[in-house]
Amino acid sequence: MSINPNYKKPNIVAGDLNTPVTFFEFQPKDGPDPDEIEKKELYSCTCLAYNPSSKDREILNAKGTKEAMTIKIRDPFLDYIPDNKHKVVIEDFRYKNKIWEIVEVSPDLESNQFLKLILGLSS
Repeated sequence: MSINPNYKKPNIVAGDLNTPVTFFEFQPKDGPDPDEIEKKELYSCTCLAYNPSSKDREILNAKGTKEAMTIKIRDPFLDYIPDNKHKVVIEDFRYKNKIWEIVEVSPDLESNQFLKLILGLSS
């Protein structure tokens, strides 16, 4: 068995994606009160969560976020397309009761394997 000299080990492997994450949106609730809203789950998966890079922080500073997180998820292709109107819950005790907003979505156009999402908490 020969080793392919062009093979490049992926930066992220399946074991790195170990933090559960859920994407959802708020929508008007069917009922007599027009002010009621309900949470509609759109997609859930596992992610690699880490602190934003300095380049990501520049984007976040322009949006006025007080706290930030960057996550990478396996690209769901047409099963789910993230939008900046969607909300995110990172299911980890350190982020309990925090609802994150999607600030930016960056697809991996080279290998089409992952999406990088920059998340922020508004002030």
